Amino acid sequence: MKNLKLITALFLMATSFVSYGQETSSTQSTTPEIKVIAVVNRANWCGVCKAHGEKFGNNIMPYTTKGLAIVMNDLTNETTIAKSKADLKKSSLYKTIYKTNRKGVGRMMQVCGIVHGKDKSMASGIVTFIDAKTFNVLSETSIAITDLEMKTIIDNLLKL
Repeated sequence: MKNLKLITALFLMATSFVSYGQETSSTQSTTPEIKVIAVVNRANWCGVCKAHGEKFGNNIMPYTTKGLAIVMNDLTNETTIAKSKADLKKSSLYKTIYKTNRKGVGRMMQVCGIVHGKDKSMASGIVTFIDAKTFNVLSETSIAITDLEMKTIIDNLLKL
């Protein structure tokens, strides 16, 4: 009788551990569907990037578990630009970032003081939010906006 109680207790403990392990592994292994891609134009020489990069990163990183993917477009020099362009081509984002005429970017660049050449896609300190299915630009903003503004933009885009 004593052995039967011990075996029953061990059986119950084992089944509870197995069910907990299955529950934990199923919740941990599910990755969210990517809904929005954030392409961040950055550069080592960019004052806006230096001043707001850490704050921006702290605001945006929690959303990677909620359907946001982050892609860096490094505009520091010709080498990093070429590498970023190649990476964007592999991910089908090149046309959206470099070939799409994005209305209003020139004004944003003037306000931020970050014009780098005549190509509007070369503005650093700017994040472009892109629909992951259609590759259409959903929104574009400076990384220098307030925390609340950035969170509001991302929350609204992930609801679409």
